Order: sequence, then structure tokens, then C-alpha cells
Amino acid sequence: MKVVQVQLQVQRFKRWGYILLFATLFAFAFNQYGVALSVVNGTSMQPTLQNGDRLLVNKFKFLLEPPSVGDVITFQDPSDESRYLVKRVVGVPGDKIEIKNGNLFRNGVRVKESYIDSLIEDGNFGPVIVKPGTVFVMGDNRHRYASRDSRYESVGMVPFSNIDGKVELILWRPSLAASL
Repeated sequence: MKVVQVQLQVQRFKRWGYILLFATLFAFAFNQYGVALSVVNGTSMQPTLQNGDRLLVNKFKFLLEPPSVGDVITFQDPSDESRYLVKRVVGVPGDKIEIKNGNLFRNGVRVKESYIDSLIEDGNFGPVIVKPGTVFVMGDNRHRYASRDSRYESVGMVPFSNIDGKVELILWRPSLAASL
């Protein structure tokens, strides 16, 4: 009788072990390829994103399709692999990007950017052609020296392989909680 009870407990233990192992693997895979939470650190994406915003990042999105113009993405900082940056895609492979007189031009056409609150104050740039397998990104804060993005050598064009995911949602904004 005792042998049967021990065998049942061993089976139950194994079953729970398998469930725990499966749950751990699922959570790891979901975090790596599904969704992640991220916190904005800095002001380079103002007015769209604020310092301290909690974001939901869709990591699955770019496994199926490449980034598009207008996507807000997170990607690995080329100068510090332990850090991630958040920027807006303004150019995809083959696009000609240029900044003249405070305005962004893609393929010779001025881009109307409803998400910014000023002209680009960092001076003229380009033209450059976005290389295959990369995107050209800029922060939404276009005030002088406000965003370290593809215009600067420390970031440059962002390879698809460095892209972590697409920002889908602002989950929580601390500045709104402060006013309650």
C-alpha cells in the first residue's frame, strides 16, 4: 500500500515538475518573442513619449514583416549593448533622407510630421540613402541636441537585427498619476 502511495506522489511530483518547466519555457519564449514592458528614460521622444512612460513593446511584430515608416521602435543602443533606445522610423531601405531648413524630406518630398512640436533645430543633414536591412530613425523631439538618432555616427542606420520591437501602447504615464 505504501509503495503505491509513494509511486503516486512521485508521479504527481513529476507532473508538477513538467508543468513548472513548461511554464518557465513559455514565459521565457513569450518575453523574448512576444511582448515586453519598457520604461522611457529621457526626453528624445517628446511630445509623443514622456520620461518615465511605461510602454508595451510588441517583439513579435518584426519577425513577420519589416518596420514601416512611422513605427515607433525600440532597439539596441550600438554604443552600449545593455541599453535600448526608442525612436521613430522615418526611412526604410532605399529611401533618400535629407533635412533642409528644419524640415525632413523623404525621397525629395517634405514629410508632414503631426507628432512633432518644432522644426528640426540641428541644422541640415544628408542626403543619405537608407541601406538594405536597416532603417533611419529620429526622435520626435527635434530641438537642438535633444535626440541621439540616425543622424549621428554613434547610432547611424539601425540594422533590422538590432530592433527589439514596436511600441504598441503607453501603459502608464507617471505625470498623469501625479495630477490625481
